Amino acid sequence: MRERTLRFVSKPALETVLDFRAAGMDATDSVVERAAARVGTVLAEKWTLDALIGVGGMAAVYAATHRNSKRVAIKIMHRELSIYDEIRERFLREGYAANQVNHSGVVTVHDDVVTDDGSAFLVMDLLDGETLDARLERKGRLEVDEVLDLTDQVLDVIRAAHEKGVIHRDLKPEN
Repeated sequence: MRERTLRFVSKPALETVLDFRAAGMDATDSVVERAAARVGTVLAEKWTLDALIGVGGMAAVYAATHRNSKRVAIKIMHRELSIYDEIRERFLREGYAANQVNHSGVVTVHDDVVTDDGSAFLVMDLLDGETLDARLERKGRLEVDEVLDLTDQVLDVIRAAHEKGVIHRDLKPEN
């Protein structure tokens, strides 16, 4: 079986961020500012971006509402990366690789679209809860039983993904 990779912080994305810095721009601030500025906008005449959830090396994730009131998460690839066909196509492929896992701990990708400014986006399940990163910040330290329970859940998802030939190479507490 061929390996599929779920890696959203890629070498080309990192090189793009480094190019921004070499040009004297603070890539993180400008990317976050642009991502935050999208809140309230409507994509494809049907998805309203309600709140910015997070910003990564390749994309920003928003809580959004469809015109039929369905709540979802929308992951929009940064425009400066989306202009490269190869990177955009890989982003879309990797998003759909998650659908092959079929596990309750993995979001479903429902749709993909390209915005008017050329940014690709994925429409996914909107999860209710907190990231491990947020929990650690809130609690400071986790009890051993809680760590073991969380680790067991993460390993179960990784096992299910590996059984389908999907490898996630960007596991981190904020995910």
